[in-house]
Amino acid sequence: MNLKKLIRSKYNIDFLPKDFQNYILGKIKLERIFFRISSPRKSKLGDYKYTYSKSTHAISINIDLSEIQFLITFIHELAHKKCYDLYSGRVLPHGKEWKKIFIELLLEAKKELKLSSEWEEILMKNVYQPKASSSEFSTDGEDYVLVSELNIHSKFELKNGRRFQLIKKRRTRYLCSDLMNGQLYTVSGKAPIKRLI
Repeated sequence: MNLKKLIRSKYNIDFLPKDFQNYILGKIKLERIFFRISSPRKSKLGDYKYTYSKSTHAISINIDLSEIQFLITFIHELAHKKCYDLYSGRVLPHGKEWKKIFIELLLEAKKELKLSSEWEEILMKNVYQPKASSSEFSTDGEDYVLVSELNIHSKFELKNGRRFQLIKKRRTRYLCSDLMNGQLYTVSGKAPIKRLI
């Protein structure tokens, strides 16, 4: 067993397959990106930021991701960088322009990298259904619907068994009525639902 693969560091990407490393490092150099490996974050898997005062681009990716999740999250954030280069922030962050770039980058990576059939399936799922948030894709093959994808007044059950009716969208959360007690709660748009009621 290769112990190097088991130990992860915030200072290198040696835990990734060599071709993933070369792909990511090549893009970082070519695109002149400040790259950082982050501690695990519950709210996101990765992040892209443009700093106006320094005219710099930065991408951070969580350290705890699987190898394929790390790669796809990097590509997701790289698509934001390339979209910014083309449109200078004048388009929606996850609009059609971003989706087009994201899909092109995924297909490019598919050609360049050695992917197992399982990894290729995960990558292609993102090609066919590009997600606005890199925390929304699943590597276990399980399909699910997010609260953000529901219509207003939909009734749903969360994975924890609680049942709600969606009332209205706020910024990133949704105002919902608990079907058991009628009280109002906000639910994350990224929460996966167990089923519609």
